[in-house]
Amino acid sequence: MSGSAWKTWDTSVGFTSIVLSMSLIGNINLIFSFFNISFVVRNAPCPYRRPILSFVAAKFYPKEASLLRLFIFLLTAVLCACTSPEPPPSPDVLARVGDVPITHDRVERAAARLFPKNAPGDLQRQALERLIDIEVLLLAARQDGLENDFQVKSKVAQRQQELTLDEMYSRGVVAVAEDISRDEARQYFEQHHIGQQRRLSRILASGPAAIDRVLARLRGSDSFAAVASELSDDGNTAQQGGDLGWKSRLDFKNYVLRRQIFGAKLGEIIGPVQEPDGFSVFVVTEERVVPFEDMAPAVIVAMEEQKHAIATFEFLEGLANRADIAERRETFELLLARLSEAGEQMPTFKKGETRLVLLELDGEPWTLNNFMAAMTSERNPTEIRELDDLRRFARRLYALKVLLPRHAREIGIHEAEGVAQGIETTRRQALVERIRQVKVLETLKPSKEEIRSYYEAHKDIYVREERISILEILVDTRAQADSLLAAIERGGDLGELARRYSRRSTRIRRAEGRIQLLRPDKYGNLGWEAKDAEVGQVVGPVKTAQGFTVFKVLNKVPGYQQSLDEVWGRVRAHLLQDQTQERFDALLVKLKDQYADQIHIYEDRLH
Repeated sequence: MSGSAWKTWDTSVGFTSIVLSMSLIGNINLIFSFFNISFVVRNAPCPYRRPILSFVAAKFYPKEASLLRLFIFLLTAVLCACTSPEPPPSPDVLARVGDVPITHDRVERAAARLFPKNAPGDLQRQALERLIDIEVLLLAARQDGLENDFQVKSKVAQRQQELTLDEMYSRGVVAVAEDISRDEARQYFEQHHIGQQRRLSRILASGPAAIDRVLARLRGSDSFAAVASELSDDGNTAQQGGDLGWKSRLDFKNYVLRRQIFGAKLGEIIGPVQEPDGFSVFVVTEERVVPFEDMAPAVIVAMEEQKHAIATFEFLEGLANRADIAERRETFELLLARLSEAGEQMPTFKKGETRLVLLELDGEPWTLNNFMAAMTSERNPTEIRELDDLRRFARRLYALKVLLPRHAREIGIHEAEGVAQGIETTRRQALVERIRQVKVLETLKPSKEEIRSYYEAHKDIYVREERISILEILVDTRAQADSLLAAIERGGDLGELARRYSRRSTRIRRAEGRIQLLRPDKYGNLGWEAKDAEVGQVVGPVKTAQGFTVFKVLNKVPGYQQSLDEVWGRVRAHLLQDQTQERFDALLVKLKDQYADQIHIYEDRLH
């Protein structure tokens, strides 16, 4: 059946024809009724056919119906049953889910993205099945009304906002200042103290219990580097004692953390700071001042980003100023009080306060609830100290969330191909993600007993491996290693020598050659010698695959079985990961069965 026929079939006309035809049974001719019903139902879209036949059976074929009438109904059902539609004329279409074609090009792109080259198996079929999974999930999400879900709409609106602003930049609707000169960059560098740099170390802990253990150790006699080497969950920095390297103010988008880092004394513990991957504590280990020439490129990039932000702010403020927005001063004062009380945390409101109107335009209110939703959707926090700061910030947010989409529609930006495609892609991604959350993630609530059982069954992966911390210098020849060993024996600083002469990466040299050997057996001669050495002993030269090494053993932490309390968060996360995959696979099987009559694969077009 053609796509146009599917779209133009009139449900009311179809049902009317059936009712009239059935009324003729017993009066004129059963056979005429049979052909009329068959014609109407077979020209209906496939999803309508089953309910139509059920309607016919319930209304016009009671239990006492004659065998002839029953035979006619059953034959009608067989003839009207849904069969695969005729393949579309384009040979590029390999399958169809509902009204969505899946083309050969799309399958090839998916296969290239999903599988490495020369991977075994029928990659085309596997990629096609993945794409069918996505389209079936989208069918189910739309049927469940998730297009109107708050989370889905928020993600789409956020992406639409980004795409709209990008299009406005490209069209010159939002005017950005000219290129930045070196004199402007130098002035910015000096005004904002960009030359001041601090060397940071960090310990990352996955949860509250883990960060409590870190803080307890730091209150003792252990050094920050030793605790980081032993307890940090940041695999990229733990081996270097948590060293993050040198940081300037440009490295911190969060003004709160920036202020803490550059306001702290050397050696002062900063934090804990809650981050997406857990809790962090920092320490400033060194400070220095670098010249403008070393920072000029980074300063220019930062200034360009800032000019884009300022141009956006000015554009949004212009939209707000041109609109007749009414402000509720008493609500602003309440909001400022709540923000001040909360400090760096999210503010809490009393019952009914979030329904108070903050701004109003053309009779449409914008409440504290709207403000909080808009504020939390923005990535970078804004510092608010006074009522005027809050007023300007709220008006910009209102312009961004309410006035900008209106203006974009007025000048046709929402119809731009890149904007429309980007919005649709985001909508599809958000729907798939949301139905997975609703149907799978939100249904999973593992009990304490399930978590304990999972830990017992997988104890072997919850083991803290043996760790040996060393300061090491790697050089090319034995003669170089002998010379460095002699210098160390004369009182030379091994860390400073590592900075100057080691062939290790810049990160390790900056950390004065500090390396943490996790599972020392993996490191060959270096690991075996480190295992046999005493803490404080200088060893070398040792021949390795990379050259010759001289090292000093700083610390040894034996491996041990971690308790459930230590790794509770990890165990729960692993259990959820396994359960999620199982439930998600089961969901796909169920949905594919539910929508089987809308999934059509044209096997003869697959190679």
